[in-house]
Amino acid sequence: MSYANYEDMPMFLTVKEISDLLGLSTAGVYNLANNDKTFPVVICGRRKVIPRDGFKEWVTKHTKH
Repeated sequence: MSYANYEDMPMFLTVKEISDLLGLSTAGVYNLANNDKTFPVVICGRRKVIPRDGFKEWVTKHTKH
């Protein structure tokens, strides 16, 4: 799914949505969620979702300038 801008994104993104945005496999996103302590993830039962605002901050902090 594509979004016209940041505000169009839902409050929580799925692993699949993040994989599409980053161009990674879902396994790659699960790897980030499980092993990168700075990657924002909320665990809801067996499901992992990524908060939109936390994801934006994470991308900003990991972008080389």
